[in-house]
Amino acid sequence: TVQTEKNVLSTINVFTSGFAEVKFTDFLTFRQNLGYGYSFNERSQYYNRYTGAGQSPTNGYAVKSDGTYESLTEESTLSFDKKFNRHAINAVAGVTYEKVTWKGKSMNAKNFPIDDTEDNDIDAAVGDKNISSYRGKSQLMSYLFRVNYNLMDKYLMTFSIRRDGSSRLALNRWNNFYSGAIAWRLSDEPIIKSLNFFDNLKLRLSAGQTGNQGVSAYATRSKFVASNYSFDGKFTSGMAEDRWGGPAAPDLKWETTSQYDVGLDVSFFNSRVNFVFDVYYKKTTDLLQYKLIPMSSGFNQIATNYGNVTNKGLELSGNFMPVKGRNFVWTIDANISFNRNEISGLNADQFSDVVWGMESMFLRRNGYPIGTLYGYVEDGFYDNEAEVRADPYYATESASKVKSMVGQIKYKNMDDDPVIDDRDKAIIGDTNPDFFYGMTNTFAYKEWTFSFFLQGTQGNDILNVNLLPFDLVGSTNMPKSVWDTRWTPENRNIARWPRPDNTYTRSMKASDRYVKDGSYLRCKNISLSYNWKRPIIHVESLILTASVSNLFTITKYDWYDPDVNSFGSDASRRGVDLSSYPSARTFNLGLQLSF
Repeated sequence: TVQTEKNVLSTINVFTSGFAEVKFTDFLTFRQNLGYGYSFNERSQYYNRYTGAGQSPTNGYAVKSDGTYESLTEESTLSFDKKFNRHAINAVAGVTYEKVTWKGKSMNAKNFPIDDTEDNDIDAAVGDKNISSYRGKSQLMSYLFRVNYNLMDKYLMTFSIRRDGSSRLALNRWNNFYSGAIAWRLSDEPIIKSLNFFDNLKLRLSAGQTGNQGVSAYATRSKFVASNYSFDGKFTSGMAEDRWGGPAAPDLKWETTSQYDVGLDVSFFNSRVNFVFDVYYKKTTDLLQYKLIPMSSGFNQIATNYGNVTNKGLELSGNFMPVKGRNFVWTIDANISFNRNEISGLNADQFSDVVWGMESMFLRRNGYPIGTLYGYVEDGFYDNEAEVRADPYYATESASKVKSMVGQIKYKNMDDDPVIDDRDKAIIGDTNPDFFYGMTNTFAYKEWTFSFFLQGTQGNDILNVNLLPFDLVGSTNMPKSVWDTRWTPENRNIARWPRPDNTYTRSMKASDRYVKDGSYLRCKNISLSYNWKRPIIHVESLILTASVSNLFTITKYDWYDPDVNSFGSDASRRGVDLSSYPSARTFNLGLQLSF
């Protein structure tokens, strides 16, 4: 029997879209867009009795599951576009509708008489069998209107309004969102023209609102699950409210973001030097998030509109042409952005867990940014018994206890209580970068083009959860660097990890040892191409391209990849490295023919 695990995933994806247009006049057009998406996946798993998951006493473990996701998008718009002498008006009114549905089922069983049938005959299992299924639906509908006004291509204005409705909300399903912007092309004014310096100078001002309905599809409703209970001396089947999803929250409303922006576009030296400056202020109110509530309620959290977040920042980008010759051109595109965020409006601190052993490690506190790390602060190791005795907590302990603490981690005491507990936690990191940056250099010589793209961040921390298992207890595998820097009497000066301990009594705390510098500079792409014009008859051009993605990374981060975010779009837990798959270095050869 082969000692392998079966894990097969089959997927079908279909995405299609189409549109129809009716042009009533040369300035009035109706357009209907329609999009449909379908995704189906089926996973078949079987772990035979020669694998870790299926060995005795499990004696074979099978899982079979499938899921379907469908989406429908409809957009109906009426467009008006007309010029009146020096005036130009473009307006759009429309209705949009989105519907998504999903469903799935799963079954698993263990203790099979033989492995031959694998997951193809789950009913053959004589052990526990579990069946589950689910389905759901979500809808979003919007009415929209936008108008643009252009006077002599010098004064530009726009105004828009949206009315959005979401099935994810209940009592406050609909909300209105407004936006407006003006732009003034200063370079067309006589006083600026007289300077004979600017090729383009444009001032931009904008203000607007956007909404977010990002909660689970049924957060406003009570969720019930099958639950058995004792009644009249008998075990009876019934239903109970699902305590893990939290209680119904019918008062949920749209999370609203209001943003104000001032921008300046500048070009000079025959447009060989171009800058774009943007300063913005953005405040998000009525944040949709889960709030911790007393367990006496029967739940531990509830979906709510709670708190505000302010973002303010500066974005700079530039396009430069240092060299422009007959056969050689060098262009540079660069950008850098600075952002600071701050939480407000909370009645008390809120926390987010990461994994078991790293509970409440992300802190949300008024005056601090989202992404603040909260934990214990290490203060070296107990190098000898005298250091252990000097700690008030161990001052009266037995000689054997004191001896056992030599080589263990020492944690900073933040109060007068000698016990190290939650009151000794402190802010130990911030996963927000001081700034992001990127730069692309392109060199073109005759038919040859060479380019490279550099990208990076500076000043952000990463919570490296991958280090959590390496407590040097027992005989667990570990990186060589961990073993080489363990505490011993001989290398106590370079020790970064505690001494090995086979008593299984050590409990390492969630501390700053797992917080690492995540700054990096990466060559995201480098490419070389040659444009061979009219190589043969009927062929206009043949472009040969060779490129490499993720060629190198310069960083102090000592795990696989500093560009990580294990919890995806969860803003409260950004910057976590938890078994993240590193970015692959990819080599590509391409051929493009034009006829």
